[in-house]
Amino acid sequence: MDGLPTSAAVASVVPRMDAVLSGAILKSFGFRPTFITPSSPLGLKLKVNTPTQVGADRILNALALRDLFDGPSIAIDFGTATTFDCVDAKGAYIGGAILLGPNSAARALHEFTAKLPLIKVRKPRAAIGKDTVQCLESGLYFGYLGMIREVLARTKAEMGGKVQVAATGGLAPLFLKDLPGVRHEPDLTLNGLRLASGLISAGRAA
Repeated sequence: MDGLPTSAAVASVVPRMDAVLSGAILKSFGFRPTFITPSSPLGLKLKVNTPTQVGADRILNALALRDLFDGPSIAIDFGTATTFDCVDAKGAYIGGAILLGPNSAARALHEFTAKLPLIKVRKPRAAIGKDTVQCLESGLYFGYLGMIREVLARTKAEMGGKVQVAATGGLAPLFLKDLPGVRHEPDLTLNGLRLASGLISAGRAA
């Protein structure tokens, strides 16, 4: 039927869901999707020790960075984990860092203690909390901001020269005001998926 998709690209970081996604797309549209992996023909060099361990989301962030910026760049992706993904001046993915995400840290504090409540991560008015919730808000926000700044500063220093930085993910807007010079790109990963799909389709047509 006209208007229905004829191909699909999937970036999954939950292996147990791969078969479910593939089966759903096959049932709905009559074909199986292409899964983005480190071996996908994307023209992206993975300059890391073990390329097969690079997650699909990080590959897509690198593709989007390469398309967005001219020169070395970093993506900070605020998700379940917060990742730093780095692209060098030649457009190669060179690795990065992985931190526990703020929401994951909040849940861990709640689940692994007897009395600490589960709170929403937000920026508090002051660093000195006057009750348990305020103390948690302070520790999570300012502590996490400190981690982000430290990792970012060291990463930029190791990359040398002028490095452009983009932030994406659900909690990116919360931290952006305290991260001057960082550009908000809410659709960075999706743009990477769009680019990957186009590269794969072009390769098949060639």
